[in-house]
Amino acid sequence: LSRTEVNVALALLACAQNRLGLPEPMLDNMFPSPPLSSRSTDPLKLQHQEPSSPLAGSESSRINSTYPGMDKSEHSTPRVRSPELKHRKVTKTLDTHKWFQHVEEIKITIAPEREGFIFKHVNYIVESQKRSSIVLRRFSDFWWLMEVLARRYPFRALPNLPPKKVGGRDSVFLEKRRKGLSRFINAVVRHPVLRSDEIVIKFLTEPSELAAWRKQNPPSLDEEYRRKEHDIEELKSMIPNNLDEQLKKSRQRVGSAIEHYVNLCFIMERMIRRMHGQATDYVRYGIALNALAETEHQYHASDCNQCQQIIQGYENVAKHMQRESSILESQVNNAADGVLENLKDVRDLLVAYRELDERKSKMSVSQIDSLQKRIQLNRAKVNQHKGVPGFEAEVAKLEESIRTDERELNDQKCRQIFIQFCMWSELIYMHKQQAFVSSLYRSYVKDMSQYTHQQADNWKELESLVVQMPVEPPLFN
Repeated sequence: LSRTEVNVALALLACAQNRLGLPEPMLDNMFPSPPLSSRSTDPLKLQHQEPSSPLAGSESSRINSTYPGMDKSEHSTPRVRSPELKHRKVTKTLDTHKWFQHVEEIKITIAPEREGFIFKHVNYIVESQKRSSIVLRRFSDFWWLMEVLARRYPFRALPNLPPKKVGGRDSVFLEKRRKGLSRFINAVVRHPVLRSDEIVIKFLTEPSELAAWRKQNPPSLDEEYRRKEHDIEELKSMIPNNLDEQLKKSRQRVGSAIEHYVNLCFIMERMIRRMHGQATDYVRYGIALNALAETEHQYHASDCNQCQQIIQGYENVAKHMQRESSILESQVNNAADGVLENLKDVRDLLVAYRELDERKSKMSVSQIDSLQKRIQLNRAKVNQHKGVPGFEAEVAKLEESIRTDERELNDQKCRQIFIQFCMWSELIYMHKQQAFVSSLYRSYVKDMSQYTHQQADNWKELESLVVQMPVEPPLFN
């Protein structure tokens, strides 16, 4: 006996002495099914995670059915307690821990000088501190990038660009477009798949003019499934059994959420405009009050000490009005660049997911049913004519057709699995953005609290000054 056989015999003897049952061997383990093959390395760099749930026995029925992403141990393997316990397949989970680590922020500013001889166009400075790059890009470059990504990643949630405009481009329009471009490119670099795309990297780092570079280096426009190698069997193990049900629920939720976020953005913009108007009115009031103080000083205040104190009060009120206006203007700029843009980020993500769902229903159409029927029909013809003299050429032709159809059938099945995996991962990505919503309101409330304290301090300081203004009529002689 070898050492291994002796160890096995001793282990079996110990089990028999302690009256421990052994699980029956499963045919699935003895004869594993062959994995599906495909053309495409995993774009998300998937890693196998060891099951670690302490509730393996009670939670095992929820494998692949929990809502996306938030449970650290979504899939667990139950312990085999008796030979009667049904064998369960070990599944892999989508590794999302690196999705939100080291997320960069791209800064976009308008270049000070326009280019062009007759029709001037605007350049945008695209700066990435993480990549140590500063490049110039036109709006048409952003549009080209969006179209390329739509061809390369049809089953990913792709952000939208601000609409094109022909004609006048004033400063308000350019600033609005700059913010729209900033939301677009930052949504791309935050996405766990898009940020690693070679075209995106070139867009952010290529120092030369992008139009010239893309003519010399035309990118591949094949979709993600065709360009890369994928372990389809591994991807399939990560797709929940109730994916269609979850997609249906998310479809209903997203449509309603978009309407709410559009309304939230509209209300926030109106609040910001009101704050800006209030800040302007404080400035106007201060100017008018200073003018009043100057008028009264010229005509009768020089002969009355109490009137001079009133004029000093005018000036103090005007000064603090100006300060209140500065605080409000700072609050307006902070809200316009902060909470409003963050709300639009969430709105844009929801719109991108809705468009992905619509795109999927159009582009995921397959010929699986027709291929299966044709294969069955050709096999029946082969069985009918095989061995019959004079039909050798036709049988060979039918067999070649069957092999071609089987390859196409396998490819389309793999593509359908890959599409399902993309929808599942995009659903998880969208769901995890709820953490971003929490951060959005944390920052907003913190900023509002700081500005409120500044305003309170300003009014308290003014209060200590206006109490020195005379209020007794007999004092005015």
